[in-house]
Amino acid sequence: MTAVQVAATSEAGRRTQGLIAINIAAVIFGTAALFGRIDASPIWIVAMRTVFASLALLILAIVRGDLRWPGSTTARVLAGTAVILAIHWVTFFASVQLAGVAIATLTFATFPLFTVLLRAARSRMAPLPLEVIAGIAIIIAVGLLANTASGSSSAIGGALLGLGSALAFAVFGLASSELGRAMSPVAISLAQNAVVAIILLPFLPLGDAPATGRDWLWLVALGVVTTALMHQLYFYALQRLSPTICSGFVALEPVYAILLAAIFFGDHVSAWIVVSATMIVGASIAMLRAESAV
Repeated sequence: MTAVQVAATSEAGRRTQGLIAINIAAVIFGTAALFGRIDASPIWIVAMRTVFASLALLILAIVRGDLRWPGSTTARVLAGTAVILAIHWVTFFASVQLAGVAIATLTFATFPLFTVLLRAARSRMAPLPLEVIAGIAIIIAVGLLANTASGSSSAIGGALLGLGSALAFAVFGLASSELGRAMSPVAISLAQNAVVAIILLPFLPLGDAPATGRDWLWLVALGVVTTALMHQLYFYALQRLSPTICSGFVALEPVYAILLAAIFFGDHVSAWIVVSATMIVGASIAMLRAESAV
């Protein structure tokens, strides 16, 4: 076997490893919404998620020798992104509890539209034609979801919270984009989760705590598997695949979440939800591809 063949085989192996990792990460990401069914307030869910995730990431960072104190500028950015992340997670789980998994995940999946709008406003450049078309498709799809939720104040409120979660996530992504140059992914995730936990702990008396041991076990799984492990799988895949491919798989989160909710909780999936999901996921992937082409 020649050196070129060896290199090609090695690259193919790395790509396969990346595809396996990103598929597992996408499925795990899709389960996150299901934890909104835990009988506890969103503040408790997010606070405990970040506590258990921080503990898991701390152990990983110690094992890797990856503990380091950020500089003052990086620390301020980390703190700011953690506040935004806390808002994103709390509004997302509140959306799940009010409107259900389908509406919460689909409204959250509009975040690429907010990302495009924020980036365009920051750079003072008009969005690309494909981004405009995809944005119109997303707006129409959200309108279909609103039609599905008509007559239900909780569903409409949940949809608005989902859109707020999407906006917060778009801001979080843009604000966090430069952190990778200053710290490792493990250190960034550890710092952000720890700060979110610190922010939310004083608010715990305002919400209902988990009532059963099973709920606590689910929160451990949410923190360790759905947060710490999923993020590491995503970063592992990013080392082997392009950001566009990885983002495309993660954009399938609503599909996995809706299917899993239907299987495990018997959630009804209406025709409008299927149409909206197809439009939102398709438009989001189109926006991600347009972004990579810039």
